[in-house]
Amino acid sequence: MRFRLGFLLALAFPELPLDPFRANLACTWWHPLGTDALGREALLRLLHAAARSCGFASAIALAALSLGLLLALRPGSPARSALRALPPLLYLIPLAARWESAGWIGLGSLLACLLGLHLEAPLRARLGSFIESPAWQYGLVMGAGRVHRIRTWSPWFLEQASTLFPSAWISALWCEATLRALGLGPGPHHDSLGLLLQEELPRLVTDPTPLGWGTLVVALGLAAASKTHRKETR
Repeated sequence: MRFRLGFLLALAFPELPLDPFRANLACTWWHPLGTDALGREALLRLLHAAARSCGFASAIALAALSLGLLLALRPGSPARSALRALPPLLYLIPLAARWESAGWIGLGSLLACLLGLHLEAPLRARLGSFIESPAWQYGLVMGAGRVHRIRTWSPWFLEQASTLFPSAWISALWCEATLRALGLGPGPHHDSLGLLLQEELPRLVTDPTPLGWGTLVVALGLAAASKTHRKETR
């Protein structure tokens, strides 16, 4: 969890400078992946975009876990169960298509809410026995309010929620990448792994570029890492 939180710093990185006079340079020792059509260092752009996507996923995972914890501490409702019946991406695609281009804040808020609903069930399973135990009810008997009890037990709550952070992180990362690859995410104002996939994947068949292959390798590496994590958590 800690190394993923480090990617939050990437959200503050400025965009790479443009230099059209150095556009589409071939691979050299100084430019391992060459440069893109706007003269940006391709390798640096790939690292920058992947780090930014990972930072976005980290922010969404934190927000989703916080919302999931709040929902787990409140009585459930049939509406939440109905919303959890489908993956978040199936809600995001039509909504993003309706909005034409979802901004980072709007997309992040919506994705955090959808992931929070999916995290509520496993968090409720972890916290259910504790909430019904004398330790949690003792504060109520002594006159402590819900806010005071949450503040007292928040370190333990966070410890229970942290085990679900990698799953939320991976879900947020791939939802953003999928939307950008489909042209439904935020506009091209900010680089991300999904934007690189949208730009480079169609070119791999006809006019492959080192940046396209590099992007594909990074995406497959993240996919393999997510598959390994799911096996370990079963």
